[in-house]
Amino acid sequence: MTGEQKSVDGFSCRGTSVFTLDSADVELSREFSANVCGMSSNFTVPVDANVPGGAAVVRICLDDGGSPATYFLCKRYGHP
Repeated sequence: MTGEQKSVDGFSCRGTSVFTLDSADVELSREFSANVCGMSSNFTVPVDANVPGGAAVVRICLDDGGSPATYFLCKRYGHP
C-alpha cells in the first residue's frame, strides 16, 4: 500500500495504519507507516493476507502516530 500523509503541525504527528480483514471481518494483519510531524511524506506499507483468495477488505486509517494509535479517519475498501 502506498500513499501520502501530512501533518500540518510540528507538535502534532500523524501516521497511517493499514489493516487487512477476511470476509468475516477478522483482522489478518496490521501495519503502520513511519510518523510525520509538520510535513508531508510518501509512505509504503506492506500488506499481508495469507489466506486463500487474499483479503476481502483493506482498512486505512489516519492516526496520531501513538502506540496504541488513536484513529482520526478510516476508509474501508473491499466487500461491505
